[in-house]
Amino acid sequence: MNSEQFSFNGRWEHTDSYSRTSAPAAMIQFNAVASELELDLEGHARWRVDQDGKQVAVFVTDSRAVQKVKVAGDGESHRYRLIKISESNPGGAKVYNISLDSKGEFKAPPKASSRRIEFIGDSFTVGYGVEGQVGDPDENVFIATNASKSYAFLLADSYKADFQVNAFSGRGVVRNYDNIVPEWLVPRLYQYTVPGEAPVDLGQGIASAKLEYDFNQFHPQVVVVFLGINDFQGNPPYGDKTAFKKAYRELLAKLRSAHPGVKFLLVSTKIWPNNDLTPTVKTIFDAEKASGHSDLEFVEVFTENTALHGHPSEHSQVELANTLRPIIGRLGKWMSR
Repeated sequence: MNSEQFSFNGRWEHTDSYSRTSAPAAMIQFNAVASELELDLEGHARWRVDQDGKQVAVFVTDSRAVQKVKVAGDGESHRYRLIKISESNPGGAKVYNISLDSKGEFKAPPKASSRRIEFIGDSFTVGYGVEGQVGDPDENVFIATNASKSYAFLLADSYKADFQVNAFSGRGVVRNYDNIVPEWLVPRLYQYTVPGEAPVDLGQGIASAKLEYDFNQFHPQVVVVFLGINDFQGNPPYGDKTAFKKAYRELLAKLRSAHPGVKFLLVSTKIWPNNDLTPTVKTIFDAEKASGHSDLEFVEVFTENTALHGHPSEHSQVELANTLRPIIGRLGKWMSR
């Protein structure tokens, strides 16, 4: 599946048989003349198909099957995107093949962008529950989550940037929401190419070195870090602030080492019940600046949490993207488009 006909965004594991991912908003792009796309997919996931940036299909997969999607059929070349809009936490999805109708033809693949952004976050970055309402049933999480409506995807798309969304609902820096799976915090999940599958793969005795992500695969120019909501929200006890600051700064140091010259945007928001996140992240920002780092900015954002389980609504995700866009443009030294 690692064909020269396709370009990939997000973290993907490529084998001779398939390409596998667990990342929200993981995307495959290609140019083709076609009247029908045939997508050989496996894994519990929701997918969106775009033609020239406009949605033409949304569907759900589970066991391996070929999904057929009718497209232009006008004899002209179009840009197609297959986007995984659901989260796999845990879990993952496989793409075995993308083929065209008998008269279809792949064209030269999309060129890599000169702009590269990485987003590291939690459910706010995933687009968790964005298509739902606060009072919807809990089981609506899967169908209400749409990573292509998250501020992360909207920002990357508006800048025509290559991107990664490495975000994990319910996970934190030193403490997960209500202390769920405490051994799998964001810094540990972040080490793996397919973090949604890493616990299972490791449990089967697969050598961890084969699962670890190669940070040379993608060098972002700007990294947006929006972490900590789950460390200080939900049922107490909450995360230790000293440990949080240490782990957060260690993540920044790791990223600086992996991506020389990278710029950071540290994002925070008001949380319930103690509003501990913003002053804690601001303290980290101040400490980084005092240590001589001039490669980062800090912003506190405000969201309308009327979607499922009190998460940002579609409108709020758009507003969040609009708030962050000029700061990212300044850090990346990019134009507005």
